[in-house]
Amino acid sequence: MSDEQTGRVTNHMLYAKQLENEKLLIELSQRLANMEHMPSRVRELELAQAKQAWIEKVAYAALLAGITAVVGGLISVL
Repeated sequence: MSDEQTGRVTNHMLYAKQLENEKLLIELSQRLANMEHMPSRVRELELAQAKQAWIEKVAYAALLAGITAVVGGLISVL
């Protein structure tokens, strides 16, 4: 006696699987359509990061100038 089970595939099972595949295809199509806009999104992100880096550089320059002024003031007092 064999342990294999014989299965019966019904039209309903095939239809359900086909609907599942169609949903996956629609989702994949939407993701691919969104990828077309990816270069512009990346460019916008790079610009935002560049703006933030500029602000960071200015803050560091101001901090360095402040520290230099404090050290210079201490040296002149001594």
